[in-house]
Amino acid sequence: MIDERSKPSQEQSRGPSRRDFLAQAGLLAGGMALMSIPGFRTVAQAAVDARAYSSGAIALELDGQFVDFLKSADGGFAKGDVVVQSLGTALFPSKHLASIKYQDIAIQCDPVMPKPLFDWIAAELNGSHVRKNGAIVTADFNRVERSRLQFNNALITEIGLPACDAASKDPGLLTVKFAPEFTTPLAGKGGNVVGAVGSKQQKAWTQNNFRIRIQGLEDACKYVSKIEALVFKQTIVQDTVGDVRNYQKEPAKIEFPNLVLSLSESQAGPFYAWFEDFVVKGNNGQDRERPGVLELLAPDLKEVLLTVNFSNLGIFSFAPGKQESNAEAIRKVKVEMYCERLTLAQGGIVTTQSAPSPAPGMTLPGGFTPKVMPRQ
Repeated sequence: MIDERSKPSQEQSRGPSRRDFLAQAGLLAGGMALMSIPGFRTVAQAAVDARAYSSGAIALELDGQFVDFLKSADGGFAKGDVVVQSLGTALFPSKHLASIKYQDIAIQCDPVMPKPLFDWIAAELNGSHVRKNGAIVTADFNRVERSRLQFNNALITEIGLPACDAASKDPGLLTVKFAPEFTTPLAGKGGNVVGAVGSKQQKAWTQNNFRIRIQGLEDACKYVSKIEALVFKQTIVQDTVGDVRNYQKEPAKIEFPNLVLSLSESQAGPFYAWFEDFVVKGNNGQDRERPGVLELLAPDLKEVLLTVNFSNLGIFSFAPGKQESNAEAIRKVKVEMYCERLTLAQGGIVTTQSAPSPAPGMTLPGGFTPKVMPRQ
């Protein structure tokens, strides 16, 4: 028995229609005509060769030199500023472009930075606004350069130090944002391999490897389980004077982050004693402010990879966690402190001339000890 569904339909048995035949013949003839044009074959082959690629490596260059491979990079391209103009009783407003803006570039990398990047960040935290030229280079999985975004006269606008969490084994990443005066996207240099040959691989850091010390609270600090991310911000303003499209950018206000940490309520007594004296009783003069140190440690918990120095810490919030009946979790207390100044050091050794002089009780690797800084 023959299945009726397997029989060809009447239209299929007749073959393609006259219209379909002419359309197919026209396309074939057109394609053959194009292939006969001189140079078309080369262009077509080039289009096939220019294949898409996935990003295998992202590199940072500063002042023409390879610095390090990045975890991610974003932004930096130009953007037109659209102006909407309504004229009289016109139903549809007119639109046109005014100035041009360049987006900030945001990069992420390991907190253990190569010296060129560390020096740039450390200078910014010390109040020295250094402008840098460089490029964000994108390469494929063979480390062959595919594209680059060159930036000029960039100023750092934000530095984000990763959070510390004793319960986490995730890698912590440093975030840096900088504002260029202008950028230029370029094609890659083809056969150039991104990265220095034999360059030393930077040490990765995980969020649970840290140590914090605050003067007079060293014992209580041993029980700190979490420190929230620290974000330093530098406001940038544009100098719009002159008949130019790429405006100059100048640094303005500096904003240092608060130090926010969590520890078990049973060990938070010394922090509450400071809170009661500093906030409730009002003994909050500069002599009651305290220095502190946060150290990012290697997996052996002995080697210091990066040191964050806090000057003039002042407690302003002591907040126990929510109380719940029959809760299995250990009750935590969140402590918040303001910070007047923050600096970085590699391996516990300060690299700036304006480093605070030693004070008793908080000696670090390299002989550096922070203290309360006099206000200027």
